[in-house]
Amino acid sequence: MTTDSTPVTQRQDLRLRIVGLIGLCLIAALFARLWYLQVLQGEELRAEASANILRIVYEEAPRGRILDVNGKVLVDNQLVYVIVIDRIELASSLTESEQEAMFNDLARIVSRSGRLTKAADIAERLTSTQYSPFEQVPVVFGIDPELLVYFGERPDLFPGVTVEERTLRTYPYGSLAAHVLGYVGRLTATEYQTKIAQIDPREPNAKIYQPGDEIGKSGVEQIFEDQLRGVPGRRVFEVNAFDEVVAIHDDLSREPIAGNDVYLTIDADLQALVESELRRGLDQARSQPIGEDSNISPFAASAGAAVALDPRDGSVLAMASFPTYDPRDFAGGISQTLFNNLTASENYSPILNRVIQGEYAPGSTFKAITAYAALSQDVIGITSRSLIDVDEFYTDTGTYRYPFCVEESDTCIFSSPYCCERGVDLRDALTVSSDTYFYRLGGEGFFRRSPPEDEGIQAVARDFGLGELSGINLPYERDGVVPDRVYYDYQFDQGVYARSGDEWSAGDTINLAIGQGSLLTTPLQIANAYAIIASDGKLHQPNIVSKVTDFQGEPVLTFGPRLISEISLDRHIVEPLLDGLNGVTAYNLPGPTNANADRFEDSLLRGTAYSAFNVVSPKGVDFPLRNWPVAGKTGTAEVTGKADNALFVGFGPASWPELGYVNTPEIVVAMVLEEAGFGGEYAAPPVARVLLQVAEHSVEPLRTADEIDACYAQVRVLVSWLEGVRIGVIKIDADGNPIS
Repeated sequence: MTTDSTPVTQRQDLRLRIVGLIGLCLIAALFARLWYLQVLQGEELRAEASANILRIVYEEAPRGRILDVNGKVLVDNQLVYVIVIDRIELASSLTESEQEAMFNDLARIVSRSGRLTKAADIAERLTSTQYSPFEQVPVVFGIDPELLVYFGERPDLFPGVTVEERTLRTYPYGSLAAHVLGYVGRLTATEYQTKIAQIDPREPNAKIYQPGDEIGKSGVEQIFEDQLRGVPGRRVFEVNAFDEVVAIHDDLSREPIAGNDVYLTIDADLQALVESELRRGLDQARSQPIGEDSNISPFAASAGAAVALDPRDGSVLAMASFPTYDPRDFAGGISQTLFNNLTASENYSPILNRVIQGEYAPGSTFKAITAYAALSQDVIGITSRSLIDVDEFYTDTGTYRYPFCVEESDTCIFSSPYCCERGVDLRDALTVSSDTYFYRLGGEGFFRRSPPEDEGIQAVARDFGLGELSGINLPYERDGVVPDRVYYDYQFDQGVYARSGDEWSAGDTINLAIGQGSLLTTPLQIANAYAIIASDGKLHQPNIVSKVTDFQGEPVLTFGPRLISEISLDRHIVEPLLDGLNGVTAYNLPGPTNANADRFEDSLLRGTAYSAFNVVSPKGVDFPLRNWPVAGKTGTAEVTGKADNALFVGFGPASWPELGYVNTPEIVVAMVLEEAGFGGEYAAPPVARVLLQVAEHSVEPLRTADEIDACYAQVRVLVSWLEGVRIGVIKIDADGNPIS
């Protein structure tokens, strides 16, 4: 039986034709794609391929310098040799015990070369979280250049260890003005993402950041980061598929451009003086005795702040905060342990700039603002609405009873540690700091007659710049607190206060009038408030920088006076204010006129800073007040559970209407000593010593840290020589010449 196979053969042929057609289509599509890529997009793809083999290596530029107003370099750069360790290579080459042994060897070798190093410090740096797992970690800075060859020849003994050149921030004057200058540190991941989002890399002089670069973290270093940072250098290499350099494109490369220089308004010589006197004032306060039966808390006096301003334009001449820190500790990265110590509250937070971040009750330094409010709002005046006339005397018995109390209670009676036992007018009340006089102004003068929405003292305090940021070009400034009903409502809503603004009482206004209660100010705000009185009512925005120049010295930015507002200082206001404030430093007033006069030495009531400016002693000077008057105010602010804070603010040369002196004040100095006691006894003397050298133009020139070290080295040599003479190792003749 035969079978016809023709249909089967036809079906197979059809399949082969279909497969062949599909193959032809695929080949045609492939050739079409090749033609498209090679012909139509050939030029574009060739350019793209060329770009793919260009490698760009960035070289970080030196940061700009920071200089004082006279051109003294406060922050500079130095090229140093640094030991860096690759943690990945280290971990793959050595066990933990072998790594520990290598750290000991490394520390010993570096120490022998002149750079004292501990193995524990190296190990701590390698575990620091400020470096990513893939970064090489710098562990020792400023080593001997000869170690570059030493470690380079021994990779088997020191796996992962190399020596690099890096630019390091240097501080010729050590820790001087540390809180003003600030410090630099490595970019965090967040900072890096923020910076690259702000920078267009196509710009010719883009200040591009790379992971691991340094950035300003505080102070001027942070605020002026965009100016201080330089333009990174760029080298462009052409590499092949094996990552081998085949060409260097010098036409696309560039050298790094140093950052701009920032000139401060700070005078380095005056800065050193203010820092020294701040520490001296704290030392003297700590040494004061406390009686066995005293209920006064111990005078810790471990922290404080001082600031000097030019009231004519708001320039900051000096700014000191204690305890301080050494910005050199941050050069190349700081250990976590040391950073924790700098931020710890039990160490009084050395990293904190208390001039702009410390918030204190101003105490009696606030009385000048209360007096201005009373004079400008007719609480003190000659109209029917006035409580008292400016020349009218009020008898200070040491206790004030608010006459409008609904029922007798402790809140109706306000006592004062200063009992004058005599009549005082406004001038005297400022000079001797009569609390009861200002209690009366607050209770009977403001609270009784002002409707709730009209808070006269608070309004004037804000006019004087309190309760608001000053606008100084430094980071992390705090604004303080001027308490009012709105503030009480907010604190009540937050669960902080048990009373709302509707319960604002006469006692709140009475305490506010003497600078206590919930009122908080920064030392900078206190100084700037008194600068208004010194400058005929002008409120300037404090300024820390005078100009910025490029690396060739050409000006890029300049900063002049920035006037925020002006307040009225009419003659009837300014004259009693200045008379009273000048009396604080200069007056011996007639003493009590009643039977208790015997309790007062020589029957005199001195201005609260009289001894600081007129009695030569470890805490006082003989100040030339007739030629260079100083207007000022002491303050002693209560702190719950602690000793009082001591304050003083003064300016000069001050005008003195009562004596006919007309001057243009050139400096305001404010100082706060925490837990130090009476302001007149401990805060006024260091300010007096500062102002004395300013008045006599005798501020000593500052020496660099290297000059001081050299001086101490000479002293050590001399002491060693004298000791040799004493024990007979060195022989000298009758004239003191060595005998060989």
